[in-house]
Amino acid sequence: MTERALRVVFVAMVAALVIGAGPAPRRAVDDVFDAMRANRLATRMPAPDVTLPALDGGSMRLEDLRGRVVILGFFVSG
Repeated sequence: MTERALRVVFVAMVAALVIGAGPAPRRAVDDVFDAMRANRLATRMPAPDVTLPALDGGSMRLEDLRGRVVILGFFVSG
């Protein structure tokens, strides 16, 4: 292939990439945040260390669960 043909192929590939590159697709997580009308935090901050009573009568510290996914559910019955 000649140098000119290689240039044409290169320019065509770059043009295809630029034209094909659009906005990032939406993710399911984005839809969940939109549905809950929740905002993401601009900067991540560590959660404060809290100690909560455990079902076995002891206590559990949030710090002991560092690195794991933790779901806290607060509800009231009355």
